Amino acid sequence: MRDRAQRLAPWAAIPLLGAIALALFLTIRGGEGGSSGDAVVHVATTLPLFADFVREVGGDRVEAFSVVPNGADPHRYEPSSSDLSRVLEADLAFANGRDLEPAAVIALEANLRPGVALVRIVDDEEAFEAAGAELLHAATGHEHDPHIWMGILNGKAYAGIIRDTLIELDPAGESEYNENYRSYVEEIDETERYVFERLDAIPPENKHLITTHDGFAYFGSYYAVELTAVLIATPGQEPTADDVARIKEMIQERDAVAVFTEPQLSAENEFLAQAAEDAGAQVCTLYSDTLDDRVESYIDLVRFDGDELYRCLGGEG
Repeated sequence: MRDRAQRLAPWAAIPLLGAIALALFLTIRGGEGGSSGDAVVHVATTLPLFADFVREVGGDRVEAFSVVPNGADPHRYEPSSSDLSRVLEADLAFANGRDLEPAAVIALEANLRPGVALVRIVDDEEAFEAAGAELLHAATGHEHDPHIWMGILNGKAYAGIIRDTLIELDPAGESEYNENYRSYVEEIDETERYVFERLDAIPPENKHLITTHDGFAYFGSYYAVELTAVLIATPGQEPTADDVARIKEMIQERDAVAVFTEPQLSAENEFLAQAAEDAGAQVCTLYSDTLDDRVESYIDLVRFDGDELYRCLGGEG
């Protein structure tokens, strides 16, 4: 913990360095901590995925930005001062919780203006489940997987929590937020149907997920795809030769036709690709907690993963 605090110290001290900027900001915005009427609500998020949720639900009334940039691994990413330059603008902030993005959460806690709420979406399990989420518990062995949005019902629950929080902050926008939410849920439902069609075309014996880390438990549980093996159990852990040997053995034992790397990981991808090459399986890609120029939204992510599983696990025959 001491080493972690020392690493975080440079940007955790930004509020002191930014006092003049804060005074100027409050002068420009009239010293208000929130937004009213037709004013834009500025929202900070830890992940690009959550900024996408906010934009979909908030529409023209919000401006959202992410501390962790596209293509970065949230488990490891430590923000720089430039990444946090916009945090002083925020009227509201969203994070996941469950230790998914620890450095980004600490950075927001240190740099949000006094009185600005940081909502950890999944930490209040009762409220999250009331919003329609389905959480994995101890019996599954995956209760600690923080990638909860990978189950499509849970994606709608994230959007619902964001809608309710925006309404609380900006009640004048309630009708707009509700309408945006309804439209977005319809789009998510359409995506869900599309992915089920793709996965139903895959031979059951091929429905094995061998991935870099435990980021697909919710996806697999919701779409009935077996999470067969992961290269590393703990994000940020360096893979070993034993990990490669174990995955290679699992590929051969299950006659797995493919393994799935993730675009935000590099060393892990190389080790998993090595195991696949040794075992004669193809290497494909799935997205879990990052966006980029190819996958620019939550809808894109879910559709891409469905298409890639279809393509790589024999859906094309």
